[in-house]
Amino acid sequence: MNELSGKTAVITGGASGIGLAMAHRFAAAGMRIVLGDVEVGPLDAAVASLADSGASVIGMPCDVSLLDDVRRLETLARETFGNVHVLCNNAGVGSGGQVAEPDDLEMWKWVIDVNLWGVIYGCKVFLSAMIEHGEGGHVVNTASMAGHASAPLMGPYNVSKYGVVALSETLSKEMQMTGTGIGVSVLCPAFVQTAIGSSHRNLPESLRPDGEPAVPSDTQSLVAKLIAAGLPPSQVADAVHDAVVSDTFWILTHDESKPAITERARQIVEGVNPTATGFA
Repeated sequence: MNELSGKTAVITGGASGIGLAMAHRFAAAGMRIVLGDVEVGPLDAAVASLADSGASVIGMPCDVSLLDDVRRLETLARETFGNVHVLCNNAGVGSGGQVAEPDDLEMWKWVIDVNLWGVIYGCKVFLSAMIEHGEGGHVVNTASMAGHASAPLMGPYNVSKYGVVALSETLSKEMQMTGTGIGVSVLCPAFVQTAIGSSHRNLPESLRPDGEPAVPSDTQSLVAKLIAAGLPPSQVADAVHDAVVSDTFWILTHDESKPAITERARQIVEGVNPTATGFA
């Protein structure tokens, strides 16, 4: 999509982090912005900050794990701004979990419902109209380097992000086969300065001990330190904008993480068993 000005972008998880940075970047390109997020207070603040910068913007509380919420977001976008041109399925949560742990099934379900089903719902709900209006468009699905290299103790997150990568590759091929004029990108960052390390704040009530947010584990504390030293969201948003304009599929924001992908591919083709060290 060479020209973004005057077109509409929908961004889930748009109240903070990468989503909010993408909203500001696309608004700077002249796009109209529709934000969905499960956190009402930050969502209101995000809409206000974008409006103060001169953007045409609207927001709606949206839990992407709920199909009806995603449908309502699509209706809001269409009724407010007309055709949608850029869809950023960005909402996500982080959580660890061992595959052999028998008692954390509901946590696995929550992570996969948000991170993977949220992307599936976004594609299912928005794409038909994006294809039909014939004005071109682009889908950006937020995955992670965890969609290429599986760290131990991160089971539900890894599974969800591998799923987003597979879905995005499949969608890209289907859009090419059918000549829809819809481009596809998959965003695969490593550590970025966001609040994903405290995703427990958005746990459903049924997963909160005594109704209180879960206390981060030592592993989550370590991850929080790595996140704090990560890339600024604005840098990731610039990469997303450039990928949409240039119709680039892979958005790999961390050059230092790329060797892990090469190493994993080598292990696969050479029949080398995975090890517990590193991410490959």
